[in-house]
Amino acid sequence: MPHRLNRRNFLHNLVVVAASAGAQPLLSACTGDENISTEPADQARMFPQGVASGDPKPSSVVLWTRVEAAGAAAVTVDFEVASDDSFNTIVVSGQSDATADSDHTIRLLVTGLNPYTHYYYRFTATDAQGLTVQGVTGRTKTAPSEEQDVAVRFAYASCQDFNGRYYHAWEALAAEPDIDFVLFLGDYVYETEGNPTFQDPTAERHITVPDGLTLGSGKNTFNAAVTLADYRSLYKQYRSDKHLQRVHQMFPFVLIWDDHEFANDCWQDHSTDFDEAKGDEKSPDRRRAATQAWFEYQPADVDYNPDAGFPNDIRVYRSLRFGKHVHIVLTDQRYYRDDHLIPEGPADPDVAKLFENSSLGSRSFVLKSGFDLKEAAAKPTMLGAQQKQWLIDEINGSNATWKVWGSETQLSQMAADLSSFKNLPASYQDLFYITTDQWDGYRSERADILNAIGGSDNVIVLVGDIHAFYASELYPDFDAPAATPAAIEYVVAGISSSPMQESVQRAVDGNKTLSSLGLGGLVEKFDEILTDTSAHYKYAASDATGVAIATVSATAFEVEFLLIDDIKTPTWNGNVTRKKFRTAAGVKAIELVS
Repeated sequence: MPHRLNRRNFLHNLVVVAASAGAQPLLSACTGDENISTEPADQARMFPQGVASGDPKPSSVVLWTRVEAAGAAAVTVDFEVASDDSFNTIVVSGQSDATADSDHTIRLLVTGLNPYTHYYYRFTATDAQGLTVQGVTGRTKTAPSEEQDVAVRFAYASCQDFNGRYYHAWEALAAEPDIDFVLFLGDYVYETEGNPTFQDPTAERHITVPDGLTLGSGKNTFNAAVTLADYRSLYKQYRSDKHLQRVHQMFPFVLIWDDHEFANDCWQDHSTDFDEAKGDEKSPDRRRAATQAWFEYQPADVDYNPDAGFPNDIRVYRSLRFGKHVHIVLTDQRYYRDDHLIPEGPADPDVAKLFENSSLGSRSFVLKSGFDLKEAAAKPTMLGAQQKQWLIDEINGSNATWKVWGSETQLSQMAADLSSFKNLPASYQDLFYITTDQWDGYRSERADILNAIGGSDNVIVLVGDIHAFYASELYPDFDAPAATPAAIEYVVAGISSSPMQESVQRAVDGNKTLSSLGLGGLVEKFDEILTDTSAHYKYAASDATGVAIATVSATAFEVEFLLIDDIKTPTWNGNVTRKKFRTAAGVKAIELVS
């Protein structure tokens, strides 16, 4: 029977509702009452961020929406979940309050569902003028049970900058058949309004924050999110995109965060916005605001307890099972990591760090030989001891055919050999890490993990962050690779963010010393240099945006990269370039299919 929920403390838990075969619609509105508006304009006004679902399990799924409400007043929201899109068979219905302390978002954990089944859901609320509005219908799908021998087909994606860029990749994905869920690997929002080093805001496509932290100088001044109101505003504006709303409406998401949900290249509760020019950038209030906003706006089956304090307030690393064949293990590579090994402040010629208060030589463009010696002595951690052991145990203890590690940052060593650039000073004709913000900066821990899981069959690592498509083999020691890889890695480019090659070009152009050295040739031949330097890369497309689709069965893990062009124009030209790869069960290798 329909029921009114007793609202629990929103910030600590999801509101849990159990499906009941005998449930009936709570409102006559939901059965066609003509006094209920379903006009698109009213739906967009009442539920401006649409609907979403996430963390599908065999018997449960999280449902999400947000109600537009003025002031601190609570809004009663009716919800229905049905087994058909006409809502003839209601499995659960009820009411929950959207309150100001959660920015009027609603997060419901619906339990008692059947495995591997589509469900439909919708929300209804009444505005201050007395008009009752029924929102759009969302569709979700539960996971297959652990015993079900079914192929699983899912998309994975990351990095969706809103500024001056459009979500044509989401438009392309919405046209794909039979997607079970979307795995999102971080950088759902970007904390800056228009960072000139990688963002291109336009009058039609930009974000603003109500408070803001001022960064940059002169004509390059811009703001970054710093308060809870700022971070909430990011999610509201990003979720205004019709294509993002559409894929959330169609598919459940499984999400993890990366750095830009808080601050670029962050670690623990520290940002790096000023490159230590203002000293240590410990920002606990800002970290708390970013964490709360992520929790409020994402349909993730996790708890948040701000009273527990950082880093015990939330745990977003978790695993999900999809039938016999897919076990996804998500790691959090920001909350527990050590600081970047090379300080941003002083110069350090051992790693070619020539500029004070700069990421060059610290987090990017780092001399490999000098860095490796320092890293071997320090052994910094990316995951923290507890999460590291959890990851190893999850993978080695899994009985799924495929163990899938969702890693925000790339494991493959990314080093560029500049010895062929004879016009460079001798000190630059060497191997350089492109970025040590990813696993190259934590290579000892990477080796520990790959050694520990290397004996497990069928380990696939899926990665975002780097804004490029890569397919590569993973080794504990990339400088002396074993005969057989420990695992296989498939990296997805950003939905819309500045591609890797473009970012390198901007870094070179933005530094007089680097540009005077003629490093433009590095950018032009980036993929060639990368693959020539590193034989473990079997495919590289560093000047790309798009999304990827994985099709997983008992016999193979297939990945299709969908490369999307023309992301800076509002209307998509419809072009998709597809590259398909296959890793056969029991074979640690990458096969180019087409």
